[in-house]
Amino acid sequence: MPGWVKAFLEHRVKPGEHWLCSFAYEGERLVGVLPVIVRAHPLLGASRPVLHTLYDDLTPSGDVLLAPDRAEAALQSLFSELRNLIPGHLGLTLSGVRQGSPVLRALQHGADGYVRYRGTRSSYSYLNVQGDYGQYFAGLGNMRRNLKRFRKKLEGHGSVLVELRKGYPAASELLGEFIELEASGWKGRNGTAMADNPGAVAFYKALAETLGPDEEFEWYVIRVDNRVVAAQMCIRCGEALMLAKIAFDETYADCRPGHLLTGEVLRDVFSRQDVAEVNHLSNADWEGFWRMSHDEYVDVHLVRKSAMSTLFQMPRAAVHFAYQSYVRPRIPQRIKRIYRAFKRRGDRKPLRSATSRSVRQDEKR
Repeated sequence: MPGWVKAFLEHRVKPGEHWLCSFAYEGERLVGVLPVIVRAHPLLGASRPVLHTLYDDLTPSGDVLLAPDRAEAALQSLFSELRNLIPGHLGLTLSGVRQGSPVLRALQHGADGYVRYRGTRSSYSYLNVQGDYGQYFAGLGNMRRNLKRFRKKLEGHGSVLVELRKGYPAASELLGEFIELEASGWKGRNGTAMADNPGAVAFYKALAETLGPDEEFEWYVIRVDNRVVAAQMCIRCGEALMLAKIAFDETYADCRPGHLLTGEVLRDVFSRQDVAEVNHLSNADWEGFWRMSHDEYVDVHLVRKSAMSTLFQMPRAAVHFAYQSYVRPRIPQRIKRIYRAFKRRGDRKPLRSATSRSVRQDEKR
């Protein structure tokens, strides 16, 4: 998405980095676009930089835009241009390339001037929403029954309204409410809310301003007596709706407003003609409640065929490849679960309403 790339280049490029963008044409037809970040090598400096596609915690997939029918020719042309513009670069990393991407097909026979290695593999969830919602909903089991119970419980607090907001100025206006709502909960207590990260706020503000007029920045909101109790930030890219961020008011935690809102989003998108897939670009445990499928995303390391690259870049790429191909598949699932739990050890999950009341009563005493 041009708007996403623009926001990234304005707000996510780190100090000491710079960027460039190459375009491949066949006649007057645009067949490829490759934006890259240029970073000095930690030992060799700026004369021997390393390149990578746009990728960070807010942009988990750094794919390359290619015309599917001209993917290989376009990609080789883009690589050739990189070698002309930055002749000293040691290599290029394409991060988070999705299974089935034209990039992976274009690289099946290698890349001129580079040695290819596969790196980290990630599994992200998605849901095909082109089928029948009634059939999908009937297959949710306990979640289907719980949603009805949670909705009835929420209605006990007042008049419930679910709305979809998109377009300008709704995209920007609701962002402020979302930031405040998110900061009021467990992420605010942990210091991981957007309000604690000015760079993230600036990035999403740029997205809202750029994508809002084209109705590619959307909000699903649940209100109780006009009070926002849950909000889902969505980005529409082609026929995919990306679920970027969600927040809810913990006062209503016993009504599970996050689950209710996700259910409302899915119910609506099954009826939309402009959405074929919901993509969360993560692999959170709660996604299993919604029977989501998973696709593999892989990092591709391209190391230049040169003496300097062989000495300083190839060993790192080879280690990544060996770990992902031979070591990681043999790690017992029990060890993986322990490691994931260790990484999440600092998270303080949202308090249930009953728990919250008990905590407040203890504090009063």
